[in-house]
Amino acid sequence: MNPRSPSADGIDWASSARRVRWTAMMVFAALVLALALAAVWMRTQSGMFLFLAQTAAAGAALLRFRGAVLETRLVFASRRYINARWLDVRREDIRQLRHCLKRSIKLAISAWPVALAMGCLPLVMELPGQVAGGERIYAITTLFFVLHFAASEAAYRQLVGALVESLELERVCVLPA
Repeated sequence: MNPRSPSADGIDWASSARRVRWTAMMVFAALVLALALAAVWMRTQSGMFLFLAQTAAAGAALLRFRGAVLETRLVFASRRYINARWLDVRREDIRQLRHCLKRSIKLAISAWPVALAMGCLPLVMELPGQVAGGERIYAITTLFFVLHFAASEAAYRQLVGALVESLELERVCVLPA
Protein backbone atom coordinates (compact mmCIF):
# COMPACT_ATOMS: atom_id res chain seq x y z
CA MET A 1 0.00 0.00 0.00
CA ASN A 2 1.27 3.42 -0.88
CA PRO A 3 1.87 5.44 2.34
CA ARG A 4 0.45 8.50 0.59
CA SER A 5 -2.86 6.86 -0.17
CA PRO A 6 -5.64 6.83 2.39
CA SER A 7 -6.03 3.72 4.50
CA ALA A 8 -9.19 1.67 4.70
CA ASP A 9 -10.45 4.08 7.38
CA GLY A 10 -10.05 7.02 4.99
CA ILE A 11 -7.17 8.55 6.94
CA ASP A 12 -4.10 9.69 5.06
CA TRP A 13 -1.48 9.26 7.78
CA ALA A 14 1.39 10.82 5.87
CA SER A 15 -0.66 13.89 4.98
CA SER A 16 -1.80 14.30 8.58
CA ALA A 17 1.78 14.11 9.80
CA ARG A 18 2.83 16.60 7.13
CA ARG A 19 0.16 19.09 8.34
CA VAL A 20 1.43 18.71 11.91
CA ARG A 21 5.03 19.27 10.74
CA TRP A 22 4.19 22.35 8.64
CA THR A 23 2.17 23.88 11.47
CA ALA A 24 5.07 23.32 13.86
CA MET A 25 7.47 24.98 11.42
CA MET A 26 5.14 27.95 11.02
CA VAL A 27 4.86 28.27 14.80
CA PHE A 28 8.63 28.22 15.08
CA ALA A 29 9.01 30.87 12.36
CA ALA A 30 6.41 33.13 14.01
CA LEU A 31 8.07 32.65 17.38
CA VAL A 32 11.51 33.54 16.01
CA LEU A 33 10.01 36.63 14.36
CA ALA A 34 8.37 37.64 17.64
CA LEU A 35 11.60 37.17 19.54
CA ALA A 36 13.60 39.14 16.97
CA LEU A 37 11.10 42.00 17.12
CA ALA A 38 11.18 41.88 20.92
CA ALA A 39 14.97 42.12 20.84
CA VAL A 40 14.72 45.17 18.57
CA TRP A 41 12.13 46.65 20.92
CA MET A 42 14.45 46.17 23.92
CA ARG A 43 17.19 48.08 22.09
CA THR A 44 15.06 50.90 20.72
CA GLN A 45 12.17 51.08 23.23
CA SER A 46 9.86 51.87 20.30
CA GLY A 47 6.24 50.96 20.98
CA MET A 48 5.76 49.94 17.36
CA PHE A 49 8.25 47.09 17.70
CA LEU A 50 6.58 45.92 20.91
CA PHE A 51 3.20 45.86 19.15
CA LEU A 52 4.65 43.93 16.21
CA ALA A 53 6.35 41.47 18.58
CA GLN A 54 3.10 40.93 20.47
CA THR A 55 1.22 40.42 17.21
CA ALA A 56 3.76 37.87 15.98
CA ALA A 57 3.63 36.09 19.37
CA ALA A 58 -0.18 36.01 19.22
CA GLY A 59 0.03 34.54 15.71
CA ALA A 60 2.48 31.91 16.96
CA ALA A 61 0.10 31.10 19.82
CA LEU A 62 -2.87 30.68 17.48
CA LEU A 63 -0.82 28.45 15.21
CA ARG A 64 0.30 26.44 18.26
CA PHE A 65 -3.33 25.89 19.28
CA ARG A 66 -4.01 24.68 15.73
CA GLY A 67 -1.00 22.39 16.02
CA ALA A 68 -2.25 21.01 19.32
CA VAL A 69 -5.61 20.23 17.73
CA LEU A 70 -3.95 18.53 14.74
CA GLU A 71 -1.62 16.52 16.99
CA THR A 72 -4.47 15.40 19.22
CA ARG A 73 -6.58 14.37 16.22
CA LEU A 74 -3.66 12.44 14.69
CA VAL A 75 -2.86 10.61 17.91
CA PHE A 76 -6.39 9.67 18.82
CA ALA A 77 -7.26 8.62 15.26
CA SER A 78 -4.22 6.35 15.32
CA ARG A 79 -5.30 5.05 18.73
CA ARG A 80 -8.73 4.18 17.32
CA TYR A 81 -7.11 2.50 14.33
CA ILE A 82 -4.71 0.45 16.45
CA ASN A 83 -7.44 -0.65 18.85
CA ALA A 84 -9.73 -1.61 15.98
CA ARG A 85 -7.13 -3.53 13.95
CA TRP A 86 -4.51 -4.85 16.35
CA LEU A 87 -6.23 -5.19 19.73
CA ASP A 88 -5.56 -8.91 20.29
CA VAL A 89 -2.26 -9.13 18.40
CA ARG A 90 0.82 -9.68 20.59
CA ARG A 91 3.65 -9.53 18.04
CA GLU A 92 6.81 -7.48 18.64
CA ASP A 93 6.17 -5.02 15.79
CA ILE A 94 2.66 -4.31 17.09
CA ARG A 95 4.04 -3.85 20.63
CA GLN A 96 6.43 -1.25 19.25
CA LEU A 97 3.53 0.41 17.44
CA ARG A 98 1.69 0.64 20.77
CA HIS A 99 4.83 2.04 22.41
CA CYS A 100 5.03 4.75 19.72
CA LEU A 101 1.38 5.51 20.35
CA LYS A 102 1.87 5.87 24.12
CA ARG A 103 4.79 8.24 23.60
CA SER A 104 2.77 10.27 21.10
CA ILE A 105 -0.22 10.47 23.44
CA LYS A 106 1.99 11.95 26.16
CA LEU A 107 3.33 14.57 23.77
CA ALA A 108 -0.13 15.39 22.39
CA ILE A 109 -1.42 15.93 25.91
CA SER A 110 1.60 18.07 26.78
CA ALA A 111 0.98 20.18 23.67
CA TRP A 112 -1.97 21.86 25.38
CA PRO A 113 -0.01 23.42 28.28
CA VAL A 114 2.63 24.52 25.77
CA ALA A 115 -0.09 26.16 23.66
CA LEU A 116 -1.47 27.85 26.77
CA ALA A 117 2.01 29.11 27.69
CA MET A 118 2.46 30.48 24.18
CA GLY A 119 -0.94 32.16 24.50
CA CYS A 120 0.35 34.03 27.54
CA LEU A 121 3.55 35.15 25.79
CA PRO A 122 2.08 38.31 24.18
CA LEU A 123 0.75 39.38 27.57
CA VAL A 124 4.16 39.25 29.26
CA MET A 125 6.13 40.62 26.32
CA GLU A 126 6.93 43.88 28.17
CA LEU A 127 8.38 42.11 31.20
CA PRO A 128 11.96 41.63 29.91
CA GLY A 129 12.20 45.35 29.14
CA GLN A 130 11.33 46.16 32.74
CA VAL A 131 13.39 43.47 34.48
CA ALA A 132 17.18 43.28 34.33
CA GLY A 133 18.35 40.21 32.38
CA GLY A 134 14.98 39.79 30.70
CA GLU A 135 16.59 38.42 27.55
CA ARG A 136 17.20 35.17 29.43
CA ILE A 137 13.44 34.70 29.75
CA TYR A 138 13.14 34.75 25.97
CA ALA A 139 16.08 32.40 25.56
CA ILE A 140 14.67 29.89 28.03
CA THR A 141 11.16 29.95 26.56
CA THR A 142 12.51 29.59 23.04
CA LEU A 143 14.65 26.64 24.10
CA PHE A 144 11.65 25.04 25.84
CA PHE A 145 9.42 25.44 22.78
CA VAL A 146 12.11 24.14 20.40
CA LEU A 147 12.74 21.07 22.57
CA HIS A 148 9.02 20.31 22.67
CA PHE A 149 8.74 20.70 18.89
CA ALA A 150 11.73 18.42 18.31
CA ALA A 151 10.42 15.71 20.62
CA SER A 152 6.96 15.92 19.07
CA GLU A 153 8.30 15.80 15.53
CA ALA A 154 10.36 12.68 16.23
CA ALA A 155 7.49 10.94 18.02
CA TYR A 156 4.88 11.68 15.35
CA ARG A 157 7.23 10.70 12.53
CA GLN A 158 7.93 7.38 14.29
CA LEU A 159 4.21 6.80 14.93
CA VAL A 160 3.21 7.47 11.33
CA GLY A 161 6.02 5.25 10.06
CA ALA A 162 4.85 2.43 12.30
CA LEU A 163 1.24 2.96 11.21
CA VAL A 164 2.18 2.82 7.53
CA GLU A 165 4.12 -0.39 8.20
CA SER A 166 1.08 -1.83 10.00
CA LEU A 167 -1.04 -1.06 6.95
CA GLU A 168 1.39 -3.14 4.89
CA LEU A 169 1.22 -5.92 7.48
CA GLU A 170 -2.55 -5.82 7.46
CA ARG A 171 -2.61 -6.23 3.69
CA VAL A 172 -0.19 -9.15 3.86
CA CYS A 173 -1.90 -10.86 6.81
CA VAL A 174 -5.46 -10.76 5.46
CA LEU A 175 -6.40 -13.98 3.68
CA PRO A 176 -8.65 -13.68 0.66
CA ALA A 177 -12.16 -15.04 1.23
